[in-house]
Amino acid sequence: MSSTRQSSARRYSPEEKTLSRAKYGLKGFLLFILPAPLLVAAIISLMRGEIFSTLVTGTAFSGFMISAMLARKGFKREGKYQRSRFAKAPGVPFKSIAGIFFGVTTGLTALFATSGGFSLDHIFNSVFMGAAALLGFYFSYGLDPHKDKTGGVSLSVSADEVFEALEAAEIKITAIETASKNINNLELDQHLRRIIKKARNIVETIKNNPNDLDRARKFLKVYLDGTQRVTESYAKTHNKNATTDTLDANFKRVLNTIEKTFDEQDEKLKEDDRFDLDVKIEVLETQLKREGVV
Repeated sequence: MSSTRQSSARRYSPEEKTLSRAKYGLKGFLLFILPAPLLVAAIISLMRGEIFSTLVTGTAFSGFMISAMLARKGFKREGKYQRSRFAKAPGVPFKSIAGIFFGVTTGLTALFATSGGFSLDHIFNSVFMGAAALLGFYFSYGLDPHKDKTGGVSLSVSADEVFEALEAAEIKITAIETASKNINNLELDQHLRRIIKKARNIVETIKNNPNDLDRARKFLKVYLDGTQRVTESYAKTHNKNATTDTLDANFKRVLNTIEKTFDEQDEKLKEDDRFDLDVKIEVLETQLKREGVV
């Protein structure tokens, strides 16, 4: 592989990813704090028996909180998008929806919670405040990402094919995670947790350099397909209380093989950004059958 390609590939960095996740996790925290006076006002109005005022301030507080929760969801998706070199744009524009909620709630609060009735001037002022709040939200937090990121890489296949392969990989990893929850064995559970973590690390590395999609897809098929099948099969047997010491030992041995292979492939990715994937899926299937797990 050429040195140009090696230098252009972005290395996976857990520390950088953790810092970025923390940044987007805290983003918009003030949106949850600012409506607090409305909650206090609603409680005071309720204690005084002022039903209309309670409804107005309570509804306003709820509107701002909904906006904050939608924004937080948008920030998280934006953070995941920004951390990846190759990623689909978020499908639902949560930040935009949150901004609209924020602006509308501000306008309605100004209309109903302040004096002025429904005079033309008061309505205009309320609309103006709502529009100003909407613009302020977008200037502070920006719009949702709307373009897919391909990282400037040159692909021999379409971006949609890469997205499809990565989404399929995530589905398989999630299936392994779900099946592992049905296995009441601490040692095996910890084993599977390590495998799941390593699988996600490898998927993230693939996202950062998707040029070798064919090889990457082959890797994902060989080991993720095999790991998913063996884990789901063992979990079903485990739920029926049909496991034996021999079966447990065989399953553990298979997991050891899978985890070792994940480590080897992860190291090769870090070294030269390519896969050595001459192993066919039949090899893993043969081992699983030989061990009596499937």
